[in-house]
Amino acid sequence: MQHKSLKSSPATNGIGLGERGVVCDNRTVTDRVVASQADLGHRIAQGREEAGLTQAELAVAVGIDRTALAKIETGTRRVSATELVVIARALSRAVDWFVSESPPAVISRRSDPGVGGRSARLDALVDRIGRDVAFLLRESVLPTRERNSFAVPTNFPEAEQLAADARQLMHASAGPLIDIQRRSEEAGLLGFALDLGEAAGDAAYVEVDGWGVAVINGTADAGRRRFNLAHELGHHLVGDAYAAEVDVSFGNDTEKFLNAFAAYLLMPRAEVSESWSEFASRDRRLAAVAVATRFRVSWSAACSHLRNLGVIESDERDQLEQAPPTRGDSVELGEWWIPELEAPSVPPEYGQRVIRAYRVAKITAPRVVELLWGTVPETELPERESVPIDALRREFEPLQ
Repeated sequence: MQHKSLKSSPATNGIGLGERGVVCDNRTVTDRVVASQADLGHRIAQGREEAGLTQAELAVAVGIDRTALAKIETGTRRVSATELVVIARALSRAVDWFVSESPPAVISRRSDPGVGGRSARLDALVDRIGRDVAFLLRESVLPTRERNSFAVPTNFPEAEQLAADARQLMHASAGPLIDIQRRSEEAGLLGFALDLGEAAGDAAYVEVDGWGVAVINGTADAGRRRFNLAHELGHHLVGDAYAAEVDVSFGNDTEKFLNAFAAYLLMPRAEVSESWSEFASRDRRLAAVAVATRFRVSWSAACSHLRNLGVIESDERDQLEQAPPTRGDSVELGEWWIPELEAPSVPPEYGQRVIRAYRVAKITAPRVVELLWGTVPETELPERESVPIDALRREFEPLQ
């Protein structure tokens, strides 16, 4: 496919539209391009609304009159390349978002009435990271893969079996599932934890050419972050093209059984029963604390799962939920766990491949910082190397 650099036309100083692809600092967009100034203006208006800005506020950020911005959004005034870069920065969008359509799965997700207004920021991030993954696939930084497809669970036994199948796919041993971000990546799900604030929702998912991309809200507590990523792994395994935020109220059957899948994935029946039995005879609350601590889940998730397994009754679950673990419980238990998915966090092999691509000059330093979400500052990137093609092939081979 032929690509052109993003640049303004000498005659109009505007954005040229309709090309089959645009490259800007190693960022390649899809073939689904915006075809007219009106379409471009619509995308700018959409991005502004999703960012929660008025025309006046965005105009101030760009340095133009509100009336000029209004004309840009209606397509009656051309936007210059310089202006589009400033608009993109003000709206926290990649430039290519404005000149190419979003992935179909993201568009479908936005149209889902169950998503609601909370998800605008999650939608934007899933869109952006999905484009990044598509770019890395085109540049052969990420390997191609086919998604393992499983049936959607329709009851709790099927949800438990899906969890067992997922553990096998993730090469996870029995017991607590440690480092779920790395394990999920082995199953084809790239999990990114970003600090989004309490109002942004829990998580979102989209599929990109066989890979799954999940954005997890790092503002949530550590146990909930793990549960959210496990839930999104369920969506990936059963082939959902999109997913609303985690529905903890069990509002529909698919979400209910994927929540059950997440619980069984993180807390297998046999191991939970064994851990409970170790303490239950002398202190049932401490036994529940042991389950929450050892399996790295939230207190409410541990209590609910114990009830679902029939280990405790509803009344005891309600009583336990009113008495969450304390530091004294951890000291008595003699066990702690290191929080996972602290924001910002990127999948480990994904990060490794991005750094390797930088070392051989396939990606620029500023682009690496973007792809790694600031987890590595530009000043700490390794030195670039001249690597013979045969050595480069051998370097990437072990990770495929």
